[in-house]
Amino acid sequence: MADYKKMYLTMFNATEDAINALENVRQALINAQRECEELYISGPAQDKESEGGGMAAPAAT
Repeated sequence: MADYKKMYLTMFNATEDAINALENVRQALINAQRECEELYISGPAQDKESEGGGMAAPAAT
């Protein structure tokens, strides 16, 4: 006879492990984004002015 309790617990535990792993990845990405934002904010002002995104402003009509 199939051991449904063991199958359920195996799947449940694997799901919990996967959710925890994804949360760790999510937090690592958030931390990296925050670190990059801090580096950008604390960088020289002249770099920010020259980074117009490579697009010219639309001409006024």
